[in-house]
Amino acid sequence: MAYTKRETSYWVFSRELKDSNKLEGEEKRPYIITPLGTKLKRVLLTGIITYKSSDDRMVKVTVADYLGSFYITGFKTGFSSEMAEELDKYNVNDTVVVMGKVSSFKTDEGIFYFSINPELIKKVSDIERYFWGIRASYVSRRKLLAITEALKDENVTADTLLGLGYSKEEADDAIRARDNYHDYDFTSYMNDISSINFESPVPVSTPPRENGEAGQATLEDEKPSGSEAINVEAFLLDYIKSNDSGPGCKYDDIVISCSNAGIPREKVDEILNSLGSMGEIYEVSLKRYKAL
Repeated sequence: MAYTKRETSYWVFSRELKDSNKLEGEEKRPYIITPLGTKLKRVLLTGIITYKSSDDRMVKVTVADYLGSFYITGFKTGFSSEMAEELDKYNVNDTVVVMGKVSSFKTDEGIFYFSINPELIKKVSDIERYFWGIRASYVSRRKLLAITEALKDENVTADTLLGLGYSKEEADDAIRARDNYHDYDFTSYMNDISSINFESPVPVSTPPRENGEAGQATLEDEKPSGSEAINVEAFLLDYIKSNDSGPGCKYDDIVISCSNAGIPREKVDEILNSLGSMGEIYEVSLKRYKAL
């Protein structure tokens, strides 16, 4: 028996889907081409239920991620009726992960609306939502940086981007984005992602103190033994300013310098995101940072 390969479930923010206006392929179930060049039929999203309605025909749920909302619809008749019953078990303020196919509707005015027909829904923790957001942000940033390179010159090809260190998917998506959304405001999208305040729901713990009590980590806990407490934001900002020879300060160099100062990589990533959202630094190219 021959099996049809299952379409990939893409991790995208709601804004990427909402801003889409290009379809490709079969009429009944076309691929959606998003502004970041993602070619998808299925998504995997995580967020908080902010609205729910249920009647004899269907269940409608709105799930908010970090940049907007997804609209989930489960029909109580047909082969997917069991999924609608499962969807109906969840309520407002539940944090869920949803995988599903994307349905599109185009109005006479040319406006697209998208709804997710769920194939899986499950309640998840805040840390799982946080992880989804961090990964979706990372994927989006990489694509936006590749698109920036593609927009510099119409002669830039996918092979050019591969040579710069981007993956084949990132390169293909960047060229697709340039071809379909050359007038899109990619800077606004990057700014939206940079403004997200990813607060980890799990506090960093420290080893038990001498009296046997554990406490939350502070900057002093992260400093090397025998040294004075470090202002990590000031340290990173000063390092980037002092070590930028023109094309930007390399991420690996920042990590090594911070490691020597007793600052772990996880803290470096957190502070780089924070400095970026505050407008103190920006990622001038892949893994290179400049101070503003």
